[in-house]
Amino acid sequence: MTFDWYFTDVSEGESARYHALEDKPVETTSLMHLTQADSVIHFALWSELPENHPVAELWLETQTDLLATIYLAYGGFFRQALTVLRSWFEIAIHGVFLSAHYGQPSGRYEQWRRGQRNAPANIHKLAQALASRQDMVVQTEEAEILSKIEPVYSFLCHRTHAQGLDIYDLQDGRDNVPRYLPRSFDVWYQKVLESFDAVCFLYRVFFPKQIAAYLQRSAAEKQRALKLTVSLSGLMPDFERLMKEVLFENSVA
Repeated sequence: MTFDWYFTDVSEGESARYHALEDKPVETTSLMHLTQADSVIHFALWSELPENHPVAELWLETQTDLLATIYLAYGGFFRQALTVLRSWFEIAIHGVFLSAHYGQPSGRYEQWRRGQRNAPANIHKLAQALASRQDMVVQTEEAEILSKIEPVYSFLCHRTHAQGLDIYDLQDGRDNVPRYLPRSFDVWYQKVLESFDAVCFLYRVFFPKQIAAYLQRSAAEKQRALKLTVSLSGLMPDFERLMKEVLFENSVA
């Protein structure tokens, strides 16, 4: 009982995870499919992008964060789950940002890897840098990029520091042990969808050709991607838009 295992994992009648799984079967299925979609998209990028490319390399870090946020939320650790989700989201965006500096004489990505240089922490500066890129496949203005990533990032930053408790009433039902809190679960679940969708938006802007090339070579993965797109249809519009474009050869120039 010192570590509250009874409430988080062990007891069928008391554990947060038991109640979450029982109360949220549809959301649980969607999250399972989301993690599979993450695997399809990122394995495509890992396969098609050059060796040691930032997006491909950082997926190996962020993939465990995506699983960790789910595990934490189902265990009743909602603020911690949102903190890890922020890490996943931030590192994914930095992967896209740093891809502009991959293999350049400046060695900015390599300096970042060695801890000798920071990536931009200001989301407005990140959006500005992304909008100035010349390698966009889908031309996109800074305002649109900012509108996709800033609301999600701002919320996750606030929750990391427990800011805004009154807005969502996330303490309702909280006591000294981790519990399943329906309202907190719903807020976290929505932010998972929004975060993944925003990253898919960036991948549609910069990397649709690589994803399309991979799927066109693998009938099994293409079929898997089609099923996931149907399953997640309506939940994440930018994910759906990305997948519909890359699944059909003629849609990506």
